[in-house]
Amino acid sequence: MKPFVQGTALLITILFAAPGSAETANPNPLRPIDTSSPRATFQGFVEDIDKGYLRSTEALKTYTASDRLYLNSVERQSVAENQRNWSETIKYLDLSGIPPILKDIVAPGRLIQLKEILDRVEIPRFEDIPDREMMLEASAKQWRLPETEIDIVLIEDGPRAGEYLVSAQTVARLPDFFERVKDLPYKPGPAKALYNAYHALSSARIGSLYDAYLNSPVGLIDVVPLRWLLTLPKWASARAAGVAAWQWLGLGFGLAVGLIVILVANRAARRLARRKQIDPGIGWHRLLTPLAVILVTGFLIPRVNFILHIGGDPLIFIAYALTTALFLSVTWIAFIGGNILGEAIVMSRNLRQRSMDSQVIRLGTRFASLIIAIGILIEGANQLGLPAYSVLAGLGVGGFAVALAARESLANLLGSIVIIFERPFRVGHWIKIGDTEGTVEDVGFRSIRIRTFYNSLISIPNNEVVNAVIDNMGRRRMRRQRFFVQIRYDTPREKVEQFISGIKRLITDHPMIEKDDFHIRFNGFGESGLDILVYFYLHVPTYFTELEERERILLQILDLAKEIDIEFAFPTRTLHVETMPETAKPEDVKIG
Repeated sequence: MKPFVQGTALLITILFAAPGSAETANPNPLRPIDTSSPRATFQGFVEDIDKGYLRSTEALKTYTASDRLYLNSVERQSVAENQRNWSETIKYLDLSGIPPILKDIVAPGRLIQLKEILDRVEIPRFEDIPDREMMLEASAKQWRLPETEIDIVLIEDGPRAGEYLVSAQTVARLPDFFERVKDLPYKPGPAKALYNAYHALSSARIGSLYDAYLNSPVGLIDVVPLRWLLTLPKWASARAAGVAAWQWLGLGFGLAVGLIVILVANRAARRLARRKQIDPGIGWHRLLTPLAVILVTGFLIPRVNFILHIGGDPLIFIAYALTTALFLSVTWIAFIGGNILGEAIVMSRNLRQRSMDSQVIRLGTRFASLIIAIGILIEGANQLGLPAYSVLAGLGVGGFAVALAARESLANLLGSIVIIFERPFRVGHWIKIGDTEGTVEDVGFRSIRIRTFYNSLISIPNNEVVNAVIDNMGRRRMRRQRFFVQIRYDTPREKVEQFISGIKRLITDHPMIEKDDFHIRFNGFGESGLDILVYFYLHVPTYFTELEERERILLQILDLAKEIDIEFAFPTRTLHVETMPETAKPEDVKIG
C-alpha cells in the first residue's frame, strides 16, 4: 500500500499546499513537533494546517488565473516540501488504536476530518488551553475541547510516552464526529477560503474539503492536467459509497487485469505440471500462481489505488483484502518453498528419491517452512490488528482440535519421524514385521511399503511399525548357512573322514566365508544315511549374492563327493519278513 500512501500525501499537498520557497522550510528539519502540553499540541496542529491552507489557497488562485495545464517546477518543488510538513502534522494524533496496515491509509483522512470539525465549531483561545506548567499541577493528565468529546491526553507508555496527543479514542470516533458537523458552515478563515478557491476550479459539487480529498484524481496529475481532472463530466463525478464513478470504473479495470495475470500464471503452472509428469524435476512451476497473486496484491492493485486515489470505507476494505491475500500468498510460497528446497538438495546430492536421507532432508525443510509460515501468519495478523497472543491461542485451540480429530494421522506422522531418525531399516532392506516379510520399497510420512516375495505391495502404518518387532535381515553382517549332507550307510569310515576334511578345505579356501566360525561334523545317523553337518557364515551384501555363493559351495561339495567316490543317501525302506511258524497268524508278520 506504499504507493497509495505517497498518493495520499501528494493529494494533500496539491490541494492544501502552495508554491514554497526556502523561507517557508523548517530551518532545522530535525526539530520534532511540540507536544509537551495540550496547548502546544492543539495550537501546533491548528496553525500547521492553517498555514498549509493559506498557501494552498494562493496556489489554486494562481493556477486558476494562469493558462498553464501542468504545475510548474516551483509548484512541484513545493509539493515535495509540503509533503514532509503534512507527515509531521500527522504525529499530533495517537494512532495506536489503528491496525498497522491502516495507519498510513487512515491517518491523512482522520487528520482532515479533525480539522474539518475544528473549522465548524467554536474553539477556545490558545491562551486558555493548559500549558505544560498547568498540567504538572493538574491531577488529570488530559484536556477536552469544550462542548465536544475531543480529548488530548498524556501518553504514559510506549515510544511516545510523555507526549500530549489527540487520544486514540478520539481518532477512532472522528468519522462519527465529522458526520454530525459536516452540514454546518465553515467559520471565516483559511478553510473557507480554500473551499471557495477549490470550487472556482472544480466542476464537482462537494460539501467539504474532506470530499475533495476523497475524490481528487491526483495519481494522474503527471499525465492529465489538473485543470482537466477537476472538470470531469457530472456522471463521472457521481459518487457511490464515497467513491466517484470514474474511480469505480478504473478499479474494475485494474481488478480485471489482476485476475487475468493470476489466471495466466495458473494456466502456465498447470501446463508445466503436466510436462513434469513426463520429465520430473524440482517443481519451480508451483511458485507461479502465488507469485502472481503477490504481484497483483502487492504492486498492481496498490498502484491502481495510487492512480485513482480511492478513499473512505472502500479503501479500508481493499486494504484488508489485499493484506490478507498478500500474507496468505507469502505463506503459500513458504510452504512450497520448503518442498522445493528439499527436492533441490536431494537432486544436488544425487540421492535416491525414496532413501532415508532424502526423507530426512525433506522433513527438515518442510518443518522449517512450517515455522516460517506460522511467523508470517502472526505478522499478518498483527498488521490487520489482531494481537499475536490471540493468534497463538487460536492456533493452540485449533491445533488441539485437529489433534483430536486426526490423532491417527498425527501418530503416523510421529512414527515416520521416529523411523527417519532411528533408521531401523533403509529402502532396499529385507525385513520381517510380524507375518509380513519382504523388501522395503518406500518410507512415507504415513506408512511404509514392502514388496513381498510374492511381488505384492503391502502398506503398514508407521505407528504400527514403530511399536512392532522388526527383524532387519538386510543389516546382517554375515548370513548363516546350515544344512546336512547325507551319505550312504555303507560308506567306509576312512572315506567319511576324507569327505569331511575335503569340505573343510572348501570352506577355508572360500574368500567370502567367515573362517573363525564354521563347523563340518559327522552329526548323526539319519533315517536314510549318515548326516554330515555343514555350518558356516557368508560375507555377502544381498540375498541374491547369498544364493549364488551357496550354489557354488554345493556344486563344489558335489564334485568332491564324485572325486572320492562317495554316494549320497536317498530315502530307502527295508522290508523284513520273519519266518512264520505254521501256527502263526497273519497279523504277527512284522514289517520294518
